[in-house]
Amino acid sequence: MYLIIGASGFIGNHFYDYCEKRNIPVCGTYYRHADNPQWLPFDLCRDDLEELCGRYLKGQIPEAVIFCGANTSIDSCKKNEEASFQLNVTGTKRILAQAKKLKSKCVFLSSEAVFDGEKGRYTEDDIPNPITSYGKQKLEVEQYMRQEIESGLIFRISRAVGSSYGEKDIFQDFYNRILNQEEIVCLKDQSFCLTEVDDISQIMARALKQDLKGLYHIASDNYISRYHLADLYAQHVFGGYPQIIEKEFEEMMFLDHRHIKGGLDGSRLADLLDFHYMELPQILERYHESYEKAASGRREQWRT
Repeated sequence: MYLIIGASGFIGNHFYDYCEKRNIPVCGTYYRHADNPQWLPFDLCRDDLEELCGRYLKGQIPEAVIFCGANTSIDSCKKNEEASFQLNVTGTKRILAQAKKLKSKCVFLSSEAVFDGEKGRYTEDDIPNPITSYGKQKLEVEQYMRQEIESGLIFRISRAVGSSYGEKDIFQDFYNRILNQEEIVCLKDQSFCLTEVDDISQIMARALKQDLKGLYHIASDNYISRYHLADLYAQHVFGGYPQIIEKEFEEMMFLDHRHIKGGLDGSRLADLLDFHYMELPQILERYHESYEKAASGRREQWRT
């Protein structure tokens, strides 16, 4: 049985659904948002993993504990450095140690934010150099795992996106801004690898099934700038949108730094597992189909 800490998050939710649909025994936790009545309440900073297993799982020990729960907002981590450190580092390391004691496999979701964003398409061999509080927090947990948990598995993940309308992702941000006739403001030249979230779930499951350990990047070859992505989205869904602009970092109201050339090279894990990521045209096509289906449903509801 897999235990997903933070199943209420974007990737955690999709990985939970992936397991359920394939009859892989899975249990999920939430902190604030219990979107699924089967999820269990769990606070990384206060609760105890062994107590959770005894109270809710009848003493069953998870085969693997997947750490998806975190404060992933770059500016929030900077603004609330002490609280975000307690969650993203202190609390996470505490539960990692408890999972190790229970002999559960530890799987930690890290980020491209451990790099400085000056080169882009980083490999597992590139030396981390985080420039944000969030990136520094992720790197500290990575270092703890590599020193203390020999069989642990670390996934650095590039920009996750859904291929369905209504996800809590960058497409939904574009959609809301277009709907409200607001400017879509993009950081000039900022680029990343857009990776479909169900692909992330699938490759994680394959890696777990093969009992891999160590550090791997999960990222597609869909390397694209935020501006170009916004324009493609607007063209694909709305036939275009004139209010898409780029601004320099100094013109933006960020509290912390931002990566310009982000993205990860995910070929090592993909080659190892013979995995092929969804390409951007297919992601956009699937999104458009689900958008049209939702719009059709709304029109039918309005008629009745």
